[in-house]
Amino acid sequence: MDNNENTKNKGAATPATTPKTKTTKRNFKDNSATNQCLKILDWLFEKGNITTTQARQHLDVMSPAARILQLKKDGYQIVRINDTWTSDHGINHKGVARYVLTQKEPIEPNNESMVQS
Repeated sequence: MDNNENTKNKGAATPATTPKTKTTKRNFKDNSATNQCLKILDWLFEKGNITTTQARQHLDVMSPAARILQLKKDGYQIVRINDTWTSDHGINHKGVARYVLTQKEPIEPNNESMVQS
């Protein structure tokens, strides 16, 4: 296989960035845990909150709770609120998680003053 632009950094989001910086819209080439975190972070920066359903339907993140946990470990302040979601069939689903970004700048993960939620 030749080493062209399509094979370099296969699977990495472009442009390369870390979750600790404000992200811009990217073309994600795979659905790795890192890219899932970045997708959720993009959404949170833009909209401020995301539900489990939105993460699954719009971002292709099937286990958003795990990605939110990783973002919290990385220092992002995110709280969970129980919400009700109504399906396309009109069925109410209670207890759907809505994750709210409370602070856009991450804090040091080992900081004693970190609020647990």
